[in-house]
Amino acid sequence: MRFHLIYPTWPKLSGQTPFNLPPLGVIQAAANVPAGVEVSVTDENVQPIDFDRDADLIGISMMLSSQTPNGYEIARKFKARGKTVVMGGLAVALHEQEAAAHADAIVVGEGEGLIPQMVEDFTRGRMKKVYRHEAFPDISAVPLPRRDLLDKQQFYTHKGWELVDLVETSRGCRFNCAPCCTPFLGGRVHRIKPMDRVLEDVARCSPYLFIVDNSLEQNLEYQKTLFRALKGMGKRWVSHPISTDAELLKLAREAGCWYVYHAIYTISDKIRDRIKLCHDHGIGVEGTILLGLDDHTEDFIKRFIDFLLTVDLDLAEFTILTPFPHTQYWEQLESEKRIFDRDWNHYNAANVVFRPRNMSPETLQKLYHLAWEQFYAKESQTLRMSKLILDVLRSSQKKRPRA
Repeated sequence: MRFHLIYPTWPKLSGQTPFNLPPLGVIQAAANVPAGVEVSVTDENVQPIDFDRDADLIGISMMLSSQTPNGYEIARKFKARGKTVVMGGLAVALHEQEAAAHADAIVVGEGEGLIPQMVEDFTRGRMKKVYRHEAFPDISAVPLPRRDLLDKQQFYTHKGWELVDLVETSRGCRFNCAPCCTPFLGGRVHRIKPMDRVLEDVARCSPYLFIVDNSLEQNLEYQKTLFRALKGMGKRWVSHPISTDAELLKLAREAGCWYVYHAIYTISDKIRDRIKLCHDHGIGVEGTILLGLDDHTEDFIKRFIDFLLTVDLDLAEFTILTPFPHTQYWEQLESEKRIFDRDWNHYNAANVVFRPRNMSPETLQKLYHLAWEQFYAKESQTLRMSKLILDVLRSSQKKRPRA
């Protein structure tokens, strides 16, 4: 049996430098396919889809809401050729009923335990329409992702520099941030993978990693354990927020921390201090800037942009508040009848799809573009990213033994 998995494209942020990172979800799904099944992967972001591929079962893995329109079209084309199509991924859990209308079967939630059953049912001609867990699967039983299915050297380099591998060390988040889908998708318990399995996966990766856990900061002791374990492995890594006490930041830098993402949605001296603490320990900071909250006015956003120009961020990624299904903001804005655009192509955090409280949608859209333009007026995002890359390359050369 041949099972072919596809990761669709989606509309990217226009202000970002276009890096196509090797996806994790699709190769994690592939890891759950039973032995004896021939598995292959196409990442449409880096190679075209062969709609005439000789495969028995087509899987479409979608992480983002903005992937779903294209994913549905891909499914339509394969089904027109007589193929059986199954869909899974985070976006399918967010858009369950809609996805089910476009696929022969859907896998809702984490694929461990579900994908093997789905494949067995398919081979026996009794595949169900929906596969779901009653509870989250055992995190210790999660298999290592099938990194061998992605050709990194051919598709995932930039100017000769190998791009980061995505690594997951835990799932779930005890925080309950209003814009975030994680409480619905991964639960509010921090479920940690066995450290030996994490390190086994890290050892298989390139020298550069992106630790994609929603927030390492939710568990101080786990951060210390993880960073001590990573020390000496020769990796440089990026992650979402980490704690900013001095001991933790020292451990992070010794473990190879390159830079961290930090959500910023207001003007605060605390943000300035956290950025300085990271820099004092040799760790860069990319601000993920959220615009359009209910207390944001036009005047505030202009002052907010000015503030961001003073806090020494290495990079900034500006996004517009987007009410993704099953978030607190979706429920609030839906109840207030403020969502006016349900085209999932526009749900990439670059488009205003709701009516802001203190300005028109058009004004918020203009301020979003203004933020990108003003922050990168003196140095482009590409140049700023190049500086971060050079920092890594220089540190690697210093550690390289002399002949």
